[in-house]
Order: sequence, then structure tokens, then C-alpha cells
Amino acid sequence: MSTTAQVRDTHFDNARLSEIGLEVFSLEELRSRVTADRLAEAERVDFLMVLLISDGSGEHLIDFQPVRCAPGSVVVVRPGQVQQWRMHPGLQGLLLLVDTRLAQLAASALADPAFQMLQIDEWPAVFSLSANDQRDGEALARVLERQLDPEQVDDVSARLARELLLSLMLLLSRAARGAAPARSMQERLFQRLQRDLDASVHTRPTVEDIARRLRVSPSTLSRVCRQRVGASAKALIDRRTALEAQRLLVHTAASTTTIGEALGFSEPTNFLKFFKRVVGMTPDAFRKSWRPAA
Repeated sequence: MSTTAQVRDTHFDNARLSEIGLEVFSLEELRSRVTADRLAEAERVDFLMVLLISDGSGEHLIDFQPVRCAPGSVVVVRPGQVQQWRMHPGLQGLLLLVDTRLAQLAASALADPAFQMLQIDEWPAVFSLSANDQRDGEALARVLERQLDPEQVDDVSARLARELLLSLMLLLSRAARGAAPARSMQERLFQRLQRDLDASVHTRPTVEDIARRLRVSPSTLSRVCRQRVGASAKALIDRRTALEAQRLLVHTAASTTTIGEALGFSEPTNFLKFFKRVVGMTPDAFRKSWRPAA
């Protein structure tokens, strides 16, 4: 088992569809592709994953938070998040993978102004579709799956697949945004702060560092944080750093010293004090509470 502070990364690895950057398959097919032990392991994905639940019930774990799955549910895992499958036998649905890194996507239908309507950053981790939207969403996903099925996907099918993806994502976006109120400018600033934290968490950024990158004052940043989550920007940064530490403690065998160093702590005691203050227990206690007994 690795002793480095690194969660297992999962990449979009379908060579046949790598130039298209899209894949659709059922949960039943996922079970046939991947062993149960492998599915139970935590992984950090570097693609967008959208799960459309058609039957059964259960839950999916995203950054330590369980989300409920039921018919009509849509589960969204964003690039960089750590997920864990809790694959209940009766759970059925379709899985959509979108490799957001590929240049081909930027040059495809996703570059259409309609893509700006998606506002994927505002989608909740799980939301529900109406009966009509569930039917239409599954139908679009099935057609998309068929366009990607041939051994050699031609240019027409590739273009159709991208147009179908955009249509499916627009349908989902309407439901996702309907599940939450419209975002104000301050809320959008808060989203930018969260994205900055995701990218810079290993450098232990200060409020001033992030405010400078976002071109706002530190006081504005803290005010927005207090309005959104009832905490200062400094507290939010600490929480995000602690979340990364929690990920590494549970999903790697790295020592607490190694994890502290990976997160920018020069002394192990500083990391220990920080983690206990933010999380409420020591790193070792947290690790034992989440790892099953051997």
C-alpha cells in the first residue's frame, strides 16, 4: 500500500472514445467491468460524472457526504472530487462520463453559447427529475449511447453525440437550477473562491492571496463567506484544508507527517493542532473512525 499522500486518481481511459471524450454505459455494465472490491475503493475523478438513476435505491459517497439515490435522481461528481461507490444490488441507471480536459470538446457543440446556460458549477450534488424529464433524459442518454457504440465512431456519429450531450445537459441543467434559487453576484464570487481553494489547497493560501487573485478586497471576501456559510474566509480556507487532509487520511496510507507536509505545514505539531481545532479530533482518531477494522 502506498505511503505517499495521494488518493488514487481515475482518468477517462476509454481509448476508443478518447478523441470524443464522452462515454455512456449502465450500472450493470459497470459491475461487469470492475470488481466489487475496486468499486468500493475511494477515487478522485478527473472527469465530470453524471449518474441517472432509473430503479432501486441507495447512496453514493462524495467527499465523505452520502447522497441518496432513488428513481429520478441525478448524482453529479465534479472533476477533483473524491467519490466512493456503495453499489446496492438493485440500483440501476445510466452513467455519463465527460472528459472535460479534451480540446475536442471545446471545439465542439460545447463551445456553443448554449453551453453557457448549463452553469454546471451551480448544480447540487444530487437533484430529482420530473417523470417527463426522467423519461426524456434517459431517452437522450440511450441515443447518445448508441451513437458511441460502434467500434469505429465516424465523424457524423461523433457530431451527433456532442449535440445529444448538449441537449441532455440542458435538460438536466433546467432541473438542477430549479432545485436551487438563482445565484447573486456575491454567490458567484463565493463559487470562484471555492474553485480557487480547490486549485491551491496544497499551498495553504491566505485570505489575502485569494482576494488578490479574485481581484477583490479581503474584507469583501470575508463578508461574502459570512453571508453564505456564517464563517470568515479564513475559517473557510481552514475547512477546505481540513477536508483535503481528511481525504488523504482515509484514502491513503500516508503518515500524518507526510500529509501535513503535503498541505504546507512545516511542523507535524502544527498540523496536529490545526486538524484537532478544525475537525474536533486528532488525525489518527479520524482515520480510525472511517477505516474498517482489519
